[in-house]
Amino acid sequence: MSSINLNMEEYKIYILEEKERDKYRQFLEKCIEAHYGHSLEIRDLIASNFKFKPLYLIAKLKEEIVGALPLFEASSLIEGKRLVSIPYFPFGGVIGESNECKKALLEKAKELSKQVKYLEIRQNNELEDSLISGLVRQAPITDFFLNFKKTKEETFNSLDKRVRYDIRRAEKNNLQVKLGHEERLLNDFYKVYLHTKKKRGVPSWPYNLFKEALIKCDTFVGIVYLEEKAIAGGFFFLEKKHKNIEYGFGGVNYKYNHLCPYYALLWKVVEYGIEHNYLKLEFGGTTKEINDGDLYAFKERWCDEKKEIPYYFYAQKEENIPQLKSSFKLYKIYGKIWSLLPKFIIRIISPIVMRQFK
Repeated sequence: MSSINLNMEEYKIYILEEKERDKYRQFLEKCIEAHYGHSLEIRDLIASNFKFKPLYLIAKLKEEIVGALPLFEASSLIEGKRLVSIPYFPFGGVIGESNECKKALLEKAKELSKQVKYLEIRQNNELEDSLISGLVRQAPITDFFLNFKKTKEETFNSLDKRVRYDIRRAEKNNLQVKLGHEERLLNDFYKVYLHTKKKRGVPSWPYNLFKEALIKCDTFVGIVYLEEKAIAGGFFFLEKKHKNIEYGFGGVNYKYNHLCPYYALLWKVVEYGIEHNYLKLEFGGTTKEINDGDLYAFKERWCDEKKEIPYYFYAQKEENIPQLKSSFKLYKIYGKIWSLLPKFIIRIISPIVMRQFK
């Protein structure tokens, strides 16, 4: 425990204990900045599937939780030991009732990071100037959003004409799209997901993580079928507080790309979102370096909003701070090797490889 006195308010900083799970959930419900990435369900997914140690900092004022900074101690042969908020998901970061509260949490995180190579924090929004002292900001990744209109017709008409054209093409190809939580859908999703990961030369998330997420988190699977054959799929998270749907993961059998299955899938999810009073579909982050910019261009065509994802780093030695843009070049090199591996090998070794990064 540590305490920091700022503006006559004493915030006591603790590492969250299991006995305070309910209090932590109550705080997240009240905190407007809280994202599903701050949830204990996401914490448990990462801890059980990647074996990283959670160190969730909480700020208390008069015994009430008023702030949080979820951290994981992650170790790898490549990147060493570091503190990350949070691994593999786009957003974690510091949240709290005031800047003073957030500053207390960040100072404690800096203190803990003296025992590791560096501290990395992924924020949903930019930190204010009063909070960034000693932190190094990088923002190589762009997040994309499609804001829904009041009706499906208005939303469709607001889309880029190329997107509208490909949605209509998909409709003419007699593709069937199913959304749900059934194990069959999950199995079909994982097949096309593995296919895509092999093609792109990147590790795949473990099957059990998706299975666990379907049970414990607000999620669903979407699958595109051609005559009962799964040819594309997506795994989606529901951010109910902010009324967002996040397109977390996707996969496609590239043999059927000409049928526009992704367009059929995404339009079905847009229709679902509008019918259930969601406000936007978040396409997730990417860069112009990934897939030679094809994924960036695809998301840009669909979306009417984009923003940078800010990463903040802190290290005792500045040379320990990773340069994210440089790492993308490294990923392209090992990706070519990875794409040559059989799918069953990719499925087995992916969790081990992913633990070396974050």
